[in-house]
Amino acid sequence: MADGTILHIDGMIRRYGGVIAVNDISFSVRAGSITALIGPNGAGKTTTLNVISGLIPPTEGRVTLEGEDITRSRADEICRLGVARTFQTPQIFRSMTVRENVFVGTTRLGRITLFGAACNSPRVRAEERDLLAAADDCIGLVGLQNVANRPIAELPFGQIRLAEIARALASRPKLILMDEPASGLSRAEAQALRLLLLRIRDLAVTILLVEHNMPLVMSTAEEVLVLDKGQMLATGSPATIQADPNVRRAYLGMAG
Repeated sequence: MADGTILHIDGMIRRYGGVIAVNDISFSVRAGSITALIGPNGAGKTTTLNVISGLIPPTEGRVTLEGEDITRSRADEICRLGVARTFQTPQIFRSMTVRENVFVGTTRLGRITLFGAACNSPRVRAEERDLLAAADDCIGLVGLQNVANRPIAELPFGQIRLAEIARALASRPKLILMDEPASGLSRAEAQALRLLLLRIRDLAVTILLVEHNMPLVMSTAEEVLVLDKGQMLATGSPATIQADPNVRRAYLGMAG
């Protein structure tokens, strides 16, 4: 959009029966930025990502991507528009290698039909080589080239998280939604993740980050959004959020 906004949420409400998980929130994400969405457990962060990515519809409200209304679009349609996703618990194909898992992410880019694939023509083989090369580039970006051909289930948890990020990147997204990518990582792994997030941003990929690791959030995000009990509590720069007495009480565990 002309104002630099890639994603806009307007009046999002999500109810589960009588429970309101997200209550009338609105916010925008600037293209090419890292925006963090933080808050206590149960604040509605993952629900927000689920609505944006099309896994569940909002009860009310509107979601637009580069000005296009995607509120009722399916998850696969939203993916084709350039939105990728990682999860709190990595979603992997355990019987496949790292390379095969990441290659799955390139399927959005393929142009060969099912009939064409069955023919195994030179064009099909050329496209497969190109997509495998794209997957290998993403594997190299996250630093897993030395384990690319190992079964992903054999890797330590931190590397599995990186493989899931590589698979998201393999779809060449405009926007990646990351749900607690630092969860379960050591301090050294979290620092490496911080540098990776900055590299991804420098590739002009926008990141909307849900995360509990406050040092990671405050050292990478340009804008921080704070949810509490399904409502937007505060928005602003990391410094503004850290100084906000309401945030300190509700989330950071400090006296106001």
